[in-house]
Amino acid sequence: MSLDYSLIADIYDELYGEEQTVKYSLILAHVKPTEPTLDAGCGTGLLLELLSCYFVGLDLSQAMLKVAKNKGRGRQGDLVRGNVEHMPFRDEAFRTVYSITVVHEAPSSLKEIIRVVKPGGKAVVTILRKSAWLLPRILEQTRASEVVDDPQAKDIIVILDNIKRT
Repeated sequence: MSLDYSLIADIYDELYGEEQTVKYSLILAHVKPTEPTLDAGCGTGLLLELLSCYFVGLDLSQAMLKVAKNKGRGRQGDLVRGNVEHMPFRDEAFRTVYSITVVHEAPSSLKEIIRVVKPGGKAVVTILRKSAWLLPRILEQTRASEVVDDPQAKDIIVILDNIKRT
């Protein structure tokens, strides 16, 4: 990780909340969550408060998870401290997986996302536009059904279904 998010946990929502909310609106318009849902790299849980199903929020930063918990963002699900590149979940545990603005920081997380999605499930990953060079790699490893490059969002959204398992 290039940034220690623990250092900005208390002000993350103030710094990035509006930007993230735009992404989440676009993402949820394309892929509705189905239980159980995973937010891999959930940070302060901004996406979690928009979900109306059981979810697990996973993040490496204890400080970010503490903010999520203090804001009540873990009420409908569970918050778990863990690494997106070595997720503490069994294979095919989730029907929907979101990983927003994480893959460019943790490229091997894509393999883990594919591992934890159930057959027939969906995953959404996003990458910053400045990391667009990763898009061919992502498409190579997956069967993306759609790539959304909406100018409203700072990220390129990649929707994965028919997950290719190796």
